[in-house]
Amino acid sequence: MRRLIKSRGMLLLVVLALAMVACGDDEPAPTPTTAATTAATGAPATTQPAAPLTTITEEPSETDEAPTTTAAEVTTTSAAPTTEAPAEPVTIRAAVTGDESTLNPYTYISGFPGWNLLMLQYDSLMQVDKNGVPRPWLASSISVNQDLTEYSVTLVEGVTWHDGEPLTAHDLDFSVDYYINNVEASRFARDLRGVEDLVVTDDYNATFVLSGPNAGFELAALADVPIIPRHIWESVELPSEHDFGGTNIGTGPYKLVEYVEGQSYRFEANPDYFRGAPAVDELVVIVFADDVGAQAAIRTDAVDVIFERIPPEQIDLLDAEDPLDVVLGPEFTTQMINYDASKRPFDDVAVRQAINLAMNRQDIVDTVFLGAATIGSPGWIHPGHPSYNADIGTVYDPAAANALLDAGGYLDSDGDGVREFDGQPMSFEIITNGSDSLRLRIAELTVEMLAAIGIETSVAAVETATWEQAVWPGFDVNNGRNYDIAMWGWSAPVQADPLRLPQLVAGVPAGGFLNLTGYANAEMDALSAVLGTEPDPAERNKILGRMQEIIAEELPFVLLLYPDGAYVYDSSVYSDWEFIAGQGIVSKLSLLPPSARP
Repeated sequence: MRRLIKSRGMLLLVVLALAMVACGDDEPAPTPTTAATTAATGAPATTQPAAPLTTITEEPSETDEAPTTTAAEVTTTSAAPTTEAPAEPVTIRAAVTGDESTLNPYTYISGFPGWNLLMLQYDSLMQVDKNGVPRPWLASSISVNQDLTEYSVTLVEGVTWHDGEPLTAHDLDFSVDYYINNVEASRFARDLRGVEDLVVTDDYNATFVLSGPNAGFELAALADVPIIPRHIWESVELPSEHDFGGTNIGTGPYKLVEYVEGQSYRFEANPDYFRGAPAVDELVVIVFADDVGAQAAIRTDAVDVIFERIPPEQIDLLDAEDPLDVVLGPEFTTQMINYDASKRPFDDVAVRQAINLAMNRQDIVDTVFLGAATIGSPGWIHPGHPSYNADIGTVYDPAAANALLDAGGYLDSDGDGVREFDGQPMSFEIITNGSDSLRLRIAELTVEMLAAIGIETSVAAVETATWEQAVWPGFDVNNGRNYDIAMWGWSAPVQADPLRLPQLVAGVPAGGFLNLTGYANAEMDALSAVLGTEPDPAERNKILGRMQEIIAEELPFVLLLYPDGAYVYDSSVYSDWEFIAGQGIVSKLSLLPPSARP
């Protein structure tokens, strides 16, 4: 039986939550300080009178109870015993497509599901709840000053690492320093950009001192950066090469106890987890070559859940097979076209505009996703978000695309159906990861749509690591690019937090750490510089509106759509999956008892 997370309702919850902590809208908005005032009980945030300091505290919840069952939900075939038998250990076998290396903060590969598996072993100071709102986690409380430049943290006392050593604020201090200063690049250093100091006052209290106001620090950093143990990592010079003895030491609900490269991972529950023992005792993650193999495995009882979204055409088919169930909900992942905008002909905005006009997004949504997706805005931000610029429209017009190319001198001089530029044909390779069948189908439709405007393309379906190395060599934009056109997409956090927009479109010196197309624009750099430091939500929203206008006009990339998430699982093995709005079911929350969830 299908579980449906209502897209509009859940989307509204998450966008409202993000609005409170990050952006504001056109209506009168609370100050950033009061907007962040929430209790860690899972209840919606409430607006309080303005105050010089905001405190977010972790308190016992009166609503975080296990779901009750009714006679209609439970079927018995014999009389109930007078005493309960000991619960059998629960083991879940999960399918993923693609290896994620050794899953420490420097070796995991993808934003999804790599980061999700990483965070089974580690914890961050905050954890997003099912509505996408960051709540205190390793922190028992977080206080924010009025100008958003100091975030003071009090840690939960009694938390221990997997080896029994206590977690202290000195581990927090070490983690921040390590991510920022280690010779090997870490994406978590980007989250911590702007941290000038971390002042430790005792074993359980510390204050982040920022170089300027940062309204998105909770979501982008405190709810994202895994804390690592000083006593393990202080001797680690090159984490990508270090032998950690076959396991990773974190504070998380699971310990990685076995890794067979290219084949599987085995996680054991941490019985001493500070939020309570996990509901699942063992998690075995099996690596498949593609999603077709993963779907065959769950049909034949070789796995119990697929930790990746299933294709839309499989939703009804899999849901009809007992005891399989499907859970659906809105996600903030993206499907998009990248090109190297630093070289010909993609450095010409007319060519980029023509590609955008040639893309029939509705056809892609209907054909590939069977309607289970939202058409992408050319300005990047999801149409359901309060920061979305409603003046930006999506246009499909191949005739206008052809006219742009004609006017730009990109003509088909020999009549072979392919235009030329600089004396050579407009013929390019579209690189994509072959393990993702949905993205591969989008690439094939892109070939047809670009052919209609005289641009010849072919699809190169390669291994994920090869694809990533071409588009994002070494996960460092300073290393340039090795592609012409690529299918691409970002994991949910990049889209969910509009204050991360500069990372995608600003120049590298201005913070464009995710600018994979080489796009450059001076006004965009200037807007990016002030977006995250502007304390007034209404002003931030105006800045975001202008940034969307520039993106829709200059098209540093072509955003096609935002897919919905559909996950299949065997309900006879485990059914208590938690769908986080915008992110899906693959998180530690799904594997913890409801009483332990924020």
